[in-house]
This record gives sequence, structure tokens and C-alpha cells, in this order.
Amino acid sequence: MLKQLFVFFGLMMICIFMVYANALSSKPIPSISGSIETNVSVQQDTETYDENLDSIILELEYLHEEDQDKEVDGFIVETYREYEIYKDKEGNILKQVPTSNFNYLKYKK
Repeated sequence: MLKQLFVFFGLMMICIFMVYANALSSKPIPSISGSIETNVSVQQDTETYDENLDSIILELEYLHEEDQDKEVDGFIVETYREYEIYKDKEGNILKQVPTSNFNYLKYKK
């Protein structure tokens, strides 16, 4: 009985080690191929990308969804949906992304 218990725990330890080793090996290994110039250009592209991100302003705003408005039991229910609004420094809207957040305004007709 004791021998079987040791075998069981030994197998469990081997399985745990294999899972741990597999998790370590699944991390991407950095590539050594390529020239130094390529790495510099990638770094410059990344800096330009970061500068562009710094100039983008994110605002969250609820916008009226008129097509979702309803009348329920003598009340009007207006629907407002939250949007992620991306703007540049001049205030021009670059992109609007709807989120899954809604607010409802209910009032008597």
C-alpha cells in the first residue's frame, strides 16, 4: 500500500514538472536573426507609433439611440449607449466604438 502511494505521488510530481516545463517553453523565444539596422528601424517605428498614441484622446460618452426608444405603460423609455470616442489633439473624431453599457431614461408622456 505504501509503495503504491509513493508511486502515485511520484507520478503526480512528474506530471506537475511536465506542465511547468511546458508553460515555460511556450513563451516566445526572441529571434537572433536579422541585422542591427532592422532592429533600429523597428525601434523607430515603435517610437513613432507611441508618439501617435500620445496624440490620441479617448473619451467615454453616452449617445442617444433613437431607434431603441420605446413606450412602456404610458412611459417613454429612451436608450443611451456608451461609446469609446477617439479624438486627435484638434478634437476631430477618429473612431467611435460602441461598448456594451447602456443607460435608460424613463419619463411620463
